[in-house]
Amino acid sequence: MPRRKPEEPKRSVSLHIGSSFASAWESVLLPWFKEVGLASLTNNETVAVVTPFPSGAVFLRSKLLEHEIPLLGVEFVTPARLRELLLAEDASTLPLREHLRLLLATAAESVAARNSVDVDSVAVADSAEEALAAIAKSISRSPDNLLRVFDQVSAAGWDFQNIGAPAVREILQEFQRLVRQCEFKLVHEADRDALAEAGSTPPRFSHLFLIGFTAKHWPLWPLLQAAISFARRATVVLEYPREQTRGADESWIGTWEEHFDSAAPIADRTERNRPFVHLNQPANTKIDSDSRKEPQFLVGLNATEQAQAICAIALNFLAEKSCTRLGILFPRAGALTRLVSEFLTQSGIPHHDAIGHLTPGEFEEPSWNAWLHLQENHQLEPVLRFLEANPDSMDGLSIQEVRENLRWVYRQILIDDINLLREYCARQTENEKLARIAKLLRSIVFLPSKATLAQFLAETKAIFFKLKWDNRWTEIERFAQRWSASTSVEFSRAIYLRWLEEILDSFAIARAPQADHVYSRVHLLSYGEADGHEWSHLILAGLNQGEWPQSQRESGFLSDEEIVDLNARATRRGKQGEGHSALAKDKTFLLSAQDERQIALRQFSAALESAEHGLAITASLLQESAPERVWNPSELFSQAYFVARDAPLSQETMSMLCEKTSAWLRGQELFESATATDAEIDQTRIAYEARRTADVPFGEYEFALRQPIGREITLRATEWDKVVKTPALIWLKTFLGVENQEPDLNQWNAATGTWVHDWLAKIAASEEKNAYVDFPTGDEMCERIARAADRFRKEIVDLCAASGRTVPDWWSSGWSNALALADFLASKLAEVNGWPRMAAEWRLESPQLLSLNNGNKLRVRGRIDLILAQTQPNDSQLTGADVWIVDYKTGSQKPLTPPGKTPDARAANLRKKLVRGDAIQLGLYGLAARELGAAEIHLSILSLRTELDRPQLDMTALAADSDFWTELHRMQETGIFGLRGLIRNEFGFNPDYPLATLPIDKEFLDEKWVLTHPAFADDEDDRS
Repeated sequence: MPRRKPEEPKRSVSLHIGSSFASAWESVLLPWFKEVGLASLTNNETVAVVTPFPSGAVFLRSKLLEHEIPLLGVEFVTPARLRELLLAEDASTLPLREHLRLLLATAAESVAARNSVDVDSVAVADSAEEALAAIAKSISRSPDNLLRVFDQVSAAGWDFQNIGAPAVREILQEFQRLVRQCEFKLVHEADRDALAEAGSTPPRFSHLFLIGFTAKHWPLWPLLQAAISFARRATVVLEYPREQTRGADESWIGTWEEHFDSAAPIADRTERNRPFVHLNQPANTKIDSDSRKEPQFLVGLNATEQAQAICAIALNFLAEKSCTRLGILFPRAGALTRLVSEFLTQSGIPHHDAIGHLTPGEFEEPSWNAWLHLQENHQLEPVLRFLEANPDSMDGLSIQEVRENLRWVYRQILIDDINLLREYCARQTENEKLARIAKLLRSIVFLPSKATLAQFLAETKAIFFKLKWDNRWTEIERFAQRWSASTSVEFSRAIYLRWLEEILDSFAIARAPQADHVYSRVHLLSYGEADGHEWSHLILAGLNQGEWPQSQRESGFLSDEEIVDLNARATRRGKQGEGHSALAKDKTFLLSAQDERQIALRQFSAALESAEHGLAITASLLQESAPERVWNPSELFSQAYFVARDAPLSQETMSMLCEKTSAWLRGQELFESATATDAEIDQTRIAYEARRTADVPFGEYEFALRQPIGREITLRATEWDKVVKTPALIWLKTFLGVENQEPDLNQWNAATGTWVHDWLAKIAASEEKNAYVDFPTGDEMCERIARAADRFRKEIVDLCAASGRTVPDWWSSGWSNALALADFLASKLAEVNGWPRMAAEWRLESPQLLSLNNGNKLRVRGRIDLILAQTQPNDSQLTGADVWIVDYKTGSQKPLTPPGKTPDARAANLRKKLVRGDAIQLGLYGLAARELGAAEIHLSILSLRTELDRPQLDMTALAADSDFWTELHRMQETGIFGLRGLIRNEFGFNPDYPLATLPIDKEFLDEKWVLTHPAFADDEDDRS
């Protein structure tokens, strides 16, 4: 008679429900751990404990060690690890979130292309197609929000074909098609497939224990249900509903009971002290005063002082005999968590930092970020940053000369597209440096604007090989090799670059060695992770407005009202009858923004109840991101303070708490900083004080040389013009060779000035250097200017055509404006009478020596825009000629003619123009003309607001201020400039300082300026 096969043991599931971890520990957990013991060592099946977070496993392990229960053979897992165990080989089909974002963005872009209309906002859409295109464009730029909603809805068992906007449905249809094409399986699909296979698959767990899961974890319901189906014996501990989340909690518990029978109540056998439970009650609730304790409220001035207060109160708690487990809870990772961990480490306190901080990995280099930015923006500044970060790509050129030359080219053409800049440099065959720069730019390879994933990867491989980024390519290949050829849909470079940046993100969570003690008494956790823990002492940190609970907003793709409706449709009456709510098969509860907020409040309430002996609540007075702003406390801080102190928490009270906290910290003497003895630090203090001493001239700490240097300096005339306005910037460039590396945001004015000067230079119609010609007629001037401007425009059109693009409309508008301005200035110039000879673009020697009255020589270089003469000079210089020097200004500068009814008044006003930098450039040109032998010298500015009916100044009037020119010479020889003007101008274009420079009060600077340069004194009260 054949032997009958033994029956497989029946699988069993036991549910338990209680109000606290302590009662569950005594009645359920401890007996379970004693029973399973070393069970997994005797068979091939796993004994597993599933907790929502690793911190939950740490808590259980510490409890087991206290009771000397062996942990061998018991595996503690989180949901992510549980999914790997259940899916086994099928886990490889689960796509990364980065891949899903790529596919969703691609789908949205494809839908936008099919409905392409040139609109960027739904508000201007005239049809459904236009609205769809606008929505699709928005999603392609930022797909994460829709992907998150899609995950939630799909995990809840709903289909977007029946809900949501029609435009979103079409995008998600395309997205799901791409997912299937790549043979990916979404997480919710994998979880439900695992549940379906459980009945026909041998058990994988001999014993399984689930604890800590609440209504917050509704999306995990299919996974947890599948895990139980794969276990011979499963035990689940649930928690009684709390008032804040009663609806979601009751559905959560009811659904468990619907599938696995009723939950057995856990008797509360332990009398755990809960002295802070009253903080959860309204202020007028009567509570036994004997069991009630008051928390400590600490307010730090900023994150650093709050962290010091947290560390100090933690040390006080640890000194108490009752302190067995201290929790420090934070809203999120950030500066506060890192500072607290650092201060605990400095104090020699071992702790477990479950939050940690992000540290850059091997791929987080400036060259990588610069390359990504360059591929997305084919413009000048990204190219310069990329070349600076990759010096091996420079082909022997220095970044300084490449930057200077390319920025000069940009100022000429005002288009910073790299292809145009490269083409322009390549055409300058007579300039060897520009030709080398063109070759350098040609070596930079760009990704195509649109391609399939396989094509993008092939191009990337070639580029990375050239840049010797083998490690990066290996990582990309590891992520993409299995599915990259599955889809033939083309998508934009921006989507691909975003995907590259995401998959090569090598930031990792790190912590100090002394912050990695999982069995220490001190634990740093987030509020969400601390749910279900028990503490002897607790510190609730970072309770400022917006931190916890974090602000929740409804999704634009699925409103809270729709979520409520879907939950109502999914809810059924359970098998226990009236009052038993459960969700229908294959459905889970959707959490709305309001639900998320209530869950956060529930977690805070549970945290207050979990502290047995001591509680501290902390916040900051000032915002971390904006230290000048006061930061309000969160509603939870205010509520706890009101209940504990029976008084409202005002801003005055917060300031008072901050002062008390600071005084208490000083009394603790834990963070007294040692007096700095470093000479460099002392020197910084000396420099700081010297710059703010008003009764002494500028010294070595204020853009002034201690003693003259051996080399001669020569400034351009335009730089001398600025030396009384922004002397520090001129000093930095002249003596240190540094200037701001960031581009000037006001390039329009500079380019317009360059173009107008170049075209006006053509009115002389002479290629000979420093040559006089006959004064042309007005028509001849306009014709020559138009011819020069048109030639320049054709050159730009040709450059754009060679680069595969059209001339931008804004450029054509700017060119037309410059031409109109040049014509207008030429029309004013044509009205000049009695000056038959002219010379345009007169170049001075470099350096041009200017003789002053006392025999000193001022050095200058530059070129004079226009010189008018009544007669032909006797030689190639200006010997014996009466000249009129005209300087073009494309702005709205006023004439140099000084106002005043008397000669003394006019002389005083002319002096003001000099000391304010309004007449220095023309004065230097006049001194140069005098040096070249001119007889009478007249000076004028030609601008939109000036006329040339007569000269505005005579050189004799400017030369009369000899002390002013002598002071310029002294600056040139001594190198003592000083500081003047605004460091940062909020209401105008000011060049940034290339070195860190602290602003100083204007009154100090004005007083020191006059002490240093008496000839530059300016009476502010007379400014007109």
